[in-house]
Amino acid sequence: MQEKLSSKTLPIYEGRFSSIQSPIHLEYQPVAMKLAAQLGIHTNVRDKDEFFSGELYGRLRVSPVGDSLLWEFRLENAVMGEEKISAGNSPLMEFRARRDKQGVTKEAEITTVGMNLNSPEEKRLFEELRVLVRSQFRSLSAQLPASPIQEGSLLLEMDMNSTLQAYEKLWGSPRCSPPKEKVGYAARGLGSLKGRKVIVAVMEEDFVCVSMKERRYRFGLHGYALLDTETGQILENKAVTTVKSFYSFDSIELRMLQKVSAEILE
Repeated sequence: MQEKLSSKTLPIYEGRFSSIQSPIHLEYQPVAMKLAAQLGIHTNVRDKDEFFSGELYGRLRVSPVGDSLLWEFRLENAVMGEEKISAGNSPLMEFRARRDKQGVTKEAEITTVGMNLNSPEEKRLFEELRVLVRSQFRSLSAQLPASPIQEGSLLLEMDMNSTLQAYEKLWGSPRCSPPKEKVGYAARGLGSLKGRKVIVAVMEEDFVCVSMKERRYRFGLHGYALLDTETGQILENKAVTTVKSFYSFDSIELRMLQKVSAEILE
């Protein structure tokens, strides 16, 4: 992971894809699948390096319940830095939600299954994993567009202010140019992954952000996502977030790499 973070390359979809000839109405459908996520963060503040890496592995089942869909994700094991976390044959935690076919969540909860919450350290670890599950597996919260998808349609939208909030300690509440309320992945065309038709969507966002101390930073969001046209699920997602100061005396740089992959079982 450290080598990938140091390479400075940006994730690019290298597969073939064709234009979207007819608009696609995308909905979540019942499915069972394996999910895996990898996260790496490298920060360099005034020549002091820090690395963080994490891995998550689990299974998701989406089942029909009345006019809704029941989402059940079980986190089977995880790796935080050098620490491997598991609970034997029991999952660590479970995410359950009732959502409609566009992904609007009516109720949701994450509860412990095999993890103990007796000590402050165990509670801290549970909270860290809970946050990682929600942030890395985007499909657990992402809403699909109500309108049929055409080339240029925005998928996996994120509120710009919420995106910047993760770096509040670095720059407070910055002003960013060009100003945007939403960022996301723009649909580029149709491709295939392991024999399944997917929508290829790409994110290429670059901003200049001015902190509350009037210091300027380059802020970039780059990556791609492949969404299964049949189930609405993300089958592959790679993204890199970069923050870099304009000034040598401020010497602040952050690079975050996120990778999610999925395998449909039924």
